Amino acid sequence: MLESWCRQVLIMATRRPRVMFTCSEDIKETLELWSEEEGRTVSNLVERIIAEAIAARAKKLKSSKSKVQDEE
Repeated sequence: MLESWCRQVLIMATRRPRVMFTCSEDIKETLELWSEEEGRTVSNLVERIIAEAIAARAKKLKSSKSKVQDEE
């Protein structure tokens, strides 16, 4: 039963797209410490950071589009 559950978890985890990036050793160490403090994996932490950056960018773009429309 446990083996079946483990296989399902591995299958679900591998279905997600993967992205690789390179960074300095300092950034890697900082991410590792940060992820340990939050009880996350580095991968999960990086995903959260990127999701927040994407949301902030979308908000900024929406705001700038709104200003352009107001000027028209």
